[in-house]
Amino acid sequence: MSQRPLVALSAVSLVAACLACASTAFAQVTVQLRGGAPDRTASGATALDQGLEVRLVEPGKPETREVIPWDEVRGISDSSGRNPATDYLAMAEDLWRARIRVARRDAALASPLLERHWARLRGARGPTAQLVAEGLLRAAVESRDLNGAVGPWIACLRLGTEGTPSRFPALTPLLDDSTGLLPGLSPFVPSDMRPALAKALDEAAAHATSLGSTPQRSAETAASVATQMSRLLAISGAGALPSGSSPASTDAPAVRVLAAIEAIAAATDARTRERAVDEFDRLYPEAPAFLSAWRLAAIGAGSARAARSAAPDDRMAALLAAALDNLAVPASGLDKTGLVDAYAIEVAEQLTREAGDTAAANALAGLREERLRDAAIKISTTPAASGEASTEGSTGTTQ
Repeated sequence: MSQRPLVALSAVSLVAACLACASTAFAQVTVQLRGGAPDRTASGATALDQGLEVRLVEPGKPETREVIPWDEVRGISDSSGRNPATDYLAMAEDLWRARIRVARRDAALASPLLERHWARLRGARGPTAQLVAEGLLRAAVESRDLNGAVGPWIACLRLGTEGTPSRFPALTPLLDDSTGLLPGLSPFVPSDMRPALAKALDEAAAHATSLGSTPQRSAETAASVATQMSRLLAISGAGALPSGSSPASTDAPAVRVLAAIEAIAAATDARTRERAVDEFDRLYPEAPAFLSAWRLAAIGAGSARAARSAAPDDRMAALLAAALDNLAVPASGLDKTGLVDAYAIEVAEQLTREAGDTAAANALAGLREERLRDAAIKISTTPAASGEASTEGSTGTTQ
């Protein structure tokens, strides 16, 4: 068979890939910056989704390159005085406004501005993408939108793996330092929340996978974390255990700790579960409170699974013992979100009902609803958006 069609196809694919690159290059520019910073003059610049890459040449020194986040760029002019990056500058102004609002702890007000550019920047690298992802994550956390936090969290995890720092260093970090997990996003949730959360996790894993190879295997790591969370979410329910093994990227701290929790929840007998708990405690002797709550929930999930498969003569006692294992979660006071507590109370309710104790089950159902009301957790799939301030002056900032 002739190889010419394949060669032609490869050439077409190469050209298409080049055309798809979102960049605009121009020579000798002056960059006006926000926040009172002095103008920058560069020998050349390239407008990229990740920021404005400027080339700086000093006499007797090699050329250096620097990426300026778009939210810090107020204007660009070339040697003729033209503005060569109008499209990017419109985005730059949106992101500048959003950054100011997030920094003022009003991420919900910034959310509409960030949402405009989420699809474009979700898979990008660098500080501009970090601003959008973290801003949307803070908006989701602020409005307690569990599912809306998934995509931005996975993006922040990928960018952090690449070494991109937070754009909001003055604010309290959202992710756990040791694992990169989001403490408020638990794989142990009440049953009515699982379908939407599973869909969000699977979509985030698929998007990260679609990014292919990136520095430090960051996209692969992010996809593995989302996949492991989805597996654990399935295991926390009463259905069949998911097929296949855990993701391969076990070098990622988040994947390792989630796999350790999965081993507890998926254990089919008490001895295996005890060994898994001992291993978790060996690996994480000083686990943060949220992980300790997940550990207890995993013990309860495994205990419930074993109780339901107990011999008929032992089943009632096993069900009630498993209910107590689950009630250890709210009794511990470790869960700060109300979500893991509500999950464990729901499982305890189901177990006591199966054991025939209707009165106790009804009391637990009421307690579960109380915890959910206190948590005020949303089940929508996008971050809630507050009203948008209409003028630049409303931010109270200067360029």
